[in-house]
Amino acid sequence: MLDSGQIRQQMSDVALQRLGQISVVAETDSSNSALKRLAPEQQHAHALLAEGQTGGRGRRQRSWYSPPGCNVYLSLGWRFDRCPGWLSTLPLMTAVCICRALAQTGIRTCGIKWPNDILVNGAKLAGILIEVEAAGDGAARAVIGVGVNVFMPAAGETGRAAGAVIDRPWTDVSSQIPAGVSEPSRNRIAALLLEQLLDGIGEFEVAGFQPFAGDWHELDLLVGRQVMIEHNGKQTSGVARGIDSDGGLVLESREPGGSLVRKTFHAGEVRVHHA
Repeated sequence: MLDSGQIRQQMSDVALQRLGQISVVAETDSSNSALKRLAPEQQHAHALLAEGQTGGRGRRQRSWYSPPGCNVYLSLGWRFDRCPGWLSTLPLMTAVCICRALAQTGIRTCGIKWPNDILVNGAKLAGILIEVEAAGDGAARAVIGVGVNVFMPAAGETGRAAGAVIDRPWTDVSSQIPAGVSEPSRNRIAALLLEQLLDGIGEFEVAGFQPFAGDWHELDLLVGRQVMIEHNGKQTSGVARGIDSDGGLVLESREPGGSLVRKTFHAGEVRVHHA
């Protein structure tokens, strides 16, 4: 079972100085929603973990399959006292931090599918949902939601096979740990995630996305690939050329006249064209 004391014991002193409260709930609709229901002053530096979620959410209103007692569903609240211009890159920074945490478990084959899906060999291992709102006086409140498949059972508590509930290839930590490496507990994974996120936020508040850009480039699964992005009901195909300074996906496509143009997208659903 998840245990706040065990999680704290496995975190560095530096990270613990930035962390406020850790709460563990048996079940909730979603960890993000549960954290957002708290008073604003109780959300900052508050990590809320759920054993199970009845209404786990992903990007674009997708559900996140959240069977109890086997994965990590984590939300971390943070108040940015001055809303930095680079706040749009917070999901990208978070994705890099998750990959750094997973690398410490022995999984070094993770990559990021823009903007914030963590994949291993094309299968989804973790996802992110970040919700930001203005807090007044130029400040902003963010809730950073992270879901990591740790041990996904063949069937959940309702008896439904996970493969029938999840509409895309998926994997879990227990399947990806290299031979000879001890499988980490969920408490250990939660500690690693929080440590990387708290350290990352400290850098992010000072220097923005720049300290994470190198890792992002190495982890970017789309760069150089032929992709199609769907946004506002319109589909655009082209070659992914990385991200811009605001975290938008840069897509290079050919116009009907033959000229190459680059367009930047800050939202949308991306699919890779497989040869």
